Amino acid sequence: MVKIRNLTPGILHIPAAKVRLQGHAVVDVNEITPDIQKQIDAGRVAVVPDGEIAEAPAPTLPEPPAGFDRLDETDAIEYVEDETDPQVIESILKTEQRGGVIDALKGRLKEIEDARK
Repeated sequence: MVKIRNLTPGILHIPAAKVRLQGHAVVDVNEITPDIQKQIDAGRVAVVPDGEIAEAPAPTLPEPPAGFDRLDETDAIEYVEDETDPQVIESILKTEQRGGVIDALKGRLKEIEDARK
């Protein structure tokens, strides 16, 4: 048996190996198949050494949505007002430079945090 870890934050499915990994999850497999090896070579999967604790790394913020930086300010603010995931909002906030959008991001983040209290 070999332990492998999904290095991506999302679900990774390797149908030929009959493996489905949640984000950063570790699973035992009988052997490293050619399909698993392809995922290892692509940097999506890593073999977990026997001595290493099989814990998932701390989650990181997701990437900002594709194309968000190309939205004009009004559309970006509308997108932010509809967003419900605070991690997505925080990831956008790290790279956003438009003042109006930054204000909308901070306001929306506060709304979500207040709603969870």
